[in-house]
Amino acid sequence: MSRLSDLIDRAIATVAPRAAQERMQARVRMEWMQQGVQALADAGFGGHAPLRRHWAPRARDVNADTLRALPDLRAQSRELARVHAIAVGALRTKLDRVVGTGLALVAQPDRHVLGWTEEQAREWKLHTQREFSLWADSPDCDLTRAGNFYDRQRTVLEAMSVSGDVFTLLPEGEASLMQPYRLRLQLLEADRVGNPGGERDTDEVAGGIRVDGTGAPQAAYVYDRHPGSAWAAGDRYRGQWVEFRGPSGRHRLLHHWRPSRPEQRRGIPWFAPIVSLLKDLDTYTDAEIKAAVVSAFFTVFIETDAGSPAPVFGVGDDQAAGSDEIAMGPAAVVGLAKGEKASFANPNRPNTAFDPFVQAILQQIGMALGIPFELLLKRFNSSYSASKAALLDAWMFFRGCRVWLARSFCQPVYETWLAEAVASGRIEAPGFFADPLLRWAYCRAEWVGDSQGSIDPEKEVRAYTAAIEAHLMTHERAEWELFGTDWNETTPTKIAERQRLNEAGLVPQPKPGAAAPQQPVTPGDDGGEGR
Repeated sequence: MSRLSDLIDRAIATVAPRAAQERMQARVRMEWMQQGVQALADAGFGGHAPLRRHWAPRARDVNADTLRALPDLRAQSRELARVHAIAVGALRTKLDRVVGTGLALVAQPDRHVLGWTEEQAREWKLHTQREFSLWADSPDCDLTRAGNFYDRQRTVLEAMSVSGDVFTLLPEGEASLMQPYRLRLQLLEADRVGNPGGERDTDEVAGGIRVDGTGAPQAAYVYDRHPGSAWAAGDRYRGQWVEFRGPSGRHRLLHHWRPSRPEQRRGIPWFAPIVSLLKDLDTYTDAEIKAAVVSAFFTVFIETDAGSPAPVFGVGDDQAAGSDEIAMGPAAVVGLAKGEKASFANPNRPNTAFDPFVQAILQQIGMALGIPFELLLKRFNSSYSASKAALLDAWMFFRGCRVWLARSFCQPVYETWLAEAVASGRIEAPGFFADPLLRWAYCRAEWVGDSQGSIDPEKEVRAYTAAIEAHLMTHERAEWELFGTDWNETTPTKIAERQRLNEAGLVPQPKPGAAAPQQPVTPGDDGGEGR
């Protein structure tokens, strides 16, 4: 069909050059229009057009509103997370700021409930953190050995953001000399959980989640393979029910998601509100790029009264010898035959309104994602106060995501690991399995990640120093928030450095009028809050 169309275009150009020019311009406009329509269709929710173009909402159950559209939303979100520059950048910013190098365990046993002294609590805390690192630092903690515990934190957050939710099985593997613990992590993509046989949702089973009479989740139906796998031969919806907790109360399956409505069974992708907006922006950007390319080619049409075929322009030395091309070059003077007239295609590109319009769209995208415009584009060209306000606003969002990750993934995994460590005798915890209050006291922990960073480090350090001297903050928390390091781990090194400097006579003398340094806070008095 394309070859026949080209022949028709050449025939028309022979007898009617102006008509041929108008025909070509019309074809270009039609191609752009078709691409835009297709993009809008692709950006629909659940196979429908974008929500804002067909505004006819109905009050329905949360699962009726979401479950049918989830397969399309997941596919669209995953595609954006793979190939769309804005989506890739936003997701990477979220992962880097929330997880970074990983959320580290800071055990916080309640020494008052346990009846311990500060020294006993500190010793138990350090020993437990070392034992947990023995398990968490090794890729053997993952069933597929795809990464260690901190790598899987990033995978959980990314999968939840793109697919809406993700699951973690907690099976037991084989212990070895290098890995004495049997606990393993096995992450499951959202599509691996669904109704048995792909059947319709019911009040009891919806989205692959089975609930009891009160609506509490009891089990999830896990498919043997991903339904979209190329190797899912036969019944692709065959699987088995997996209880969220075993008879002893041990976690067997974790569901990582953030419900937004009561009685919701499955999570919604982070990109869901902006799928159509990103596709529209992609279509508009593509059209502007094509128009700029046409402008860069400097297309010239030759109109003739004689009806001869239009000559082809060459540029400078690129003109082939003996050809009928009309050469164009620097300061060239080109003569046209009688009756010939040159018409220039001018698409008026680049469009001066392109950048302001795109920035307005990106501001809406940033609002929907919870990431300020400056951080979304990594463009900090405002004042110090404006940049600081943007970073603080973003940090509130990232801190909320970090707390969610700690509560949904890190803490349940730690509690399951600690139960095995106590049962195997590697950690002493009297009463752990007998008294729920004692178990809670042993399991208390904080999960601390990379620091927020600062625009003006000197001002930040002065502010934290003032807070410590006023007894409003501990050294431990200040070091975590400023540098992302554990004060308990770095203090021995600091003491050793101080001693070496004293011996060498290199200790800096305080400035005249400066206040004497405060005594350090007792190591066990960290003032942290457990989760």
